[in-house]
Amino acid sequence: MKNLPFCIEKFSYIVSEEQIDVSFISPLVRRKLSLLDKAALTTMFKVFELQDVEEIVFSSECGEFTRLDNLIKQYQEFGETSPATFSTSVHNYPVSFFTLYNKLNLPYCALSAGKSSLGAGLVKSLQKRTLFTYADIYDGVKSVSCIISPNKSGLEFSGGSYENESFENFIAFLKEDKKEFLTEFGKFFMCNIC
Repeated sequence: MKNLPFCIEKFSYIVSEEQIDVSFISPLVRRKLSLLDKAALTTMFKVFELQDVEEIVFSSECGEFTRLDNLIKQYQEFGETSPATFSTSVHNYPVSFFTLYNKLNLPYCALSAGKSSLGAGLVKSLQKRTLFTYADIYDGVKSVSCIISPNKSGLEFSGGSYENESFENFIAFLKEDKKEFLTEFGKFFMCNIC
């Protein structure tokens, strides 16, 4: 497979609930957001610039599992569920809320690939100038967003299969503490011309 060049123009990440800041959203709307929504939106708003973004990719391993768990319990206990609660439990809710809140007419993709969700989202983000966000709350609050531009120098992706994918390793890669980030789908690395 030919190496794909790309660059990460800017990024933002959080690793705890204390770092969440959605104070720019009105309290009436904010109270309806889940912890996952707030984590994802915190980093998305910090890096987003409408200029030339062609797509938004949202990736999460477990997504809205707490809302879904509550829906299942509600159905088991009462034999019905709330349509409003169901609509906010779907996997694409954080990115759909982001596009509606900002009045954006951009295509978006929400995906999950189990433990490989971060890598899958990154690979999906390499074809266009993309706002990429990965967020999860299952093993602690974490979210990262970045603007990825294809066909620029700095970084490259090469296909293959590795087993070192973790949120912490990706953050170290973004901060240039590590020269490569390995995923099940391939290797992201700093290229020689950097």
